[in-house]
Amino acid sequence: MPYILVRGNLAAYGQRYPWRVLVSGLKAADIEQLNRFASGGYCDDCTIVYMQHPCVILTALEVLGYKVVASSSTSVKQDYNEYMWTMRKEFSEPEPIVSPTNPDAHIRDNKISAGEEVAVFGLSDDEMKALVKKFSDYRKEVINGVLLKAPPIAVVNALGQLGYRVVATTGEAEVIWTMQRDL
Repeated sequence: MPYILVRGNLAAYGQRYPWRVLVSGLKAADIEQLNRFASGGYCDDCTIVYMQHPCVILTALEVLGYKVVASSSTSVKQDYNEYMWTMRKEFSEPEPIVSPTNPDAHIRDNKISAGEEVAVFGLSDDEMKALVKKFSDYRKEVINGVLLKAPPIAVVNALGQLGYRVVATTGEAEVIWTMQRDL
């Protein structure tokens, strides 16, 4: 998985545990490298919590070869303190499916919904077929896209395997990634 998501607060929440950084999508070897940092454990199957300032974790991840490719505020209106960074590390990847018609894909992660539903828009038919094969548990067609039940980082990485790269993120309650691939 070449992409990871890092979410954390830049200003202290309180005295006892002022910083909390959630990192989703790390490989086991990278988690082991980060063992020296205080951890609050796992909050789901692919997310580990670090009790450090985000700059400390971001710097450590850059030492491990990850680079920030996009960032955005993920705060809700009462707290403009939380941010999200999408990071990428180069790994050998399978060849992308070539589709000359559409180089852009958009992913919407609905953080408000009870389940993890991720909508993907703008893929060619061949790319859509390749993507839904990876997430066959749940899918629902929507206009110009598909709704998948999967962690957002898994969908971002699946699109990375199809040759897409994150170029931007935006959003608060819903986070949107814009991904692009070369034609």
